[in-house]
Amino acid sequence: MNLLNRHLIWLTFRRTWFRMARTISRVQSPRRVTASLLAMIFIGIYIVNGVYMMSQRDGGDPESLRMWLSGGMVLYLIYHATRCAWTRKQADMEYTEAEQLWLGGAPISRATFASYKVIGMMISALLKTALIMVALAPDVSYLGLLGIGVFAAITLLETTRMIWARIITGLSQRHHIAVKTAMTAIGSATLIALLTQIWLITPHGSPPPQYAMNVFPALGAVATSSVIQWMSLAWQPAACLATTITLTSWSALQAMAAITTVPIAIFVLVRVDQWSADTKLANEKQRLQEGNYRIPTSADTLCDALPVTGQLMHRIERFVPQQFQDSVALLWRQALSIRRYSGTIAFSFLVPTFLCLSPLLTGRVNNQWIFIIGGIAMCTMMLAPPALRLDFRRDLKRVLLLRGLPVRPIEAVLGQLTLPILITICFQWITLAIAALILHPGWEQFIGWGGMLAALAVFTFALENSVFLVYPHHENAQGFAMVVRANIMFLGKILVIATTIAALLAWVSICRSLWGSEVSSSVYLLGAITGTWAAAIAALMITASCWQRFDLATDLPPE
Repeated sequence: MNLLNRHLIWLTFRRTWFRMARTISRVQSPRRVTASLLAMIFIGIYIVNGVYMMSQRDGGDPESLRMWLSGGMVLYLIYHATRCAWTRKQADMEYTEAEQLWLGGAPISRATFASYKVIGMMISALLKTALIMVALAPDVSYLGLLGIGVFAAITLLETTRMIWARIITGLSQRHHIAVKTAMTAIGSATLIALLTQIWLITPHGSPPPQYAMNVFPALGAVATSSVIQWMSLAWQPAACLATTITLTSWSALQAMAAITTVPIAIFVLVRVDQWSADTKLANEKQRLQEGNYRIPTSADTLCDALPVTGQLMHRIERFVPQQFQDSVALLWRQALSIRRYSGTIAFSFLVPTFLCLSPLLTGRVNNQWIFIIGGIAMCTMMLAPPALRLDFRRDLKRVLLLRGLPVRPIEAVLGQLTLPILITICFQWITLAIAALILHPGWEQFIGWGGMLAALAVFTFALENSVFLVYPHHENAQGFAMVVRANIMFLGKILVIATTIAALLAWVSICRSLWGSEVSSSVYLLGAITGTWAAAIAALMITASCWQRFDLATDLPPE
């Protein structure tokens, strides 16, 4: 091992150790004691509940598990490949700012740099392997072989994801459009197959939760189909090794094949990376020969739109009170950048709209409206925040500029959060309007639930941003902290939904016991809307407090 490789390995472990020490220090911080205590409680509940559920579950069929493992990797790869085809910016094999500081001037070959990137990714792969081992322990005979197989499969999956990202980077505009079209067709076909399986295995007339419960069996059916299994040939050795029943010489060959796929994938990554760099250089030379000295980008379209949007902003400012004009300026800044994401945002909410309206197809007239309301609430809390990162979560690298603006904390919060909240409310009201035109629940129901769901949107984005400001992270961050964060946020949102439902039911009982049937509905509606908006405003104030306490010296995470 030469000196350069030793320094890269040292840098990888040193960075990992620093991140672990920093996480422990932040957990012990008095400024984050409440968030840290809640995180520990949720982690404890999650571990105890997970161990109990695993101990009560019977073992499954090893053959089905083998097909599910290999096919599941391909399904995730199809999802990522489709998403990657619609994104021109790929950062997997690019230098971060920290790596530019430490490695930018070093004589590092792309092969060494690719290996360095894959080794850094293996740390998060180890954590994912541990979680999967806990879930699949009752289904296998050899826990060690399960760990080796799952780790090799995840590492191969992540390396293949990086390979595909480099392929997308090296494509010309014409080829990129063709690949985008092909991957959209493949992704749509996979989604149609999944919906068809859900429709087939669920009896007609079942309640909507039954359809949701059948998503995982439907995923298993799609993953074990012959087409997906043929596409998962590279993951077959690792899947066979993970589900080994008896140790034979064939098991040793499977282990060798599973482990060998990782260096082969790294070799392919290096070759594809070189091809991508050569292709980009050749395309640039061709443009120069043709006299095309600049490439039209979304920034050009943005500059063309500046005069029009500037006039619109000045017109809006005439009707906005003086104390909120700073928020309007930040909102205008967010609206300028949304032009680049308009197609992605529209597609991101098109599928949830169909999912929320799917109870109309179940044939159960009595409870369709309430299930549609529940679907909108779930999409608002679970799907809208990841799809609309047009707030503090996107501006971490520009936080120094934001902190330097002479803007009050509450104005900064309103300016950053208003646009994603408005988009989410538009999704809610469009879905509600379509359902109301079909079910005719009445204006009282429409306005009441519309008001409460709008408050839920405000509460959700305020909660997401307050947690982010307390524990900030970069967009592509991975590791133990991110896995814990994702689980805590998921459990926390489920707890919020359960608490809200319980509070609304309790308020119904109080209204019926204190007032007559004619008055109770109006009082219930007014009280429910008032209570939900009070919680939403309180969440906004908490977010403003977190932004005011944000410390540039200690809160900015390293890359």
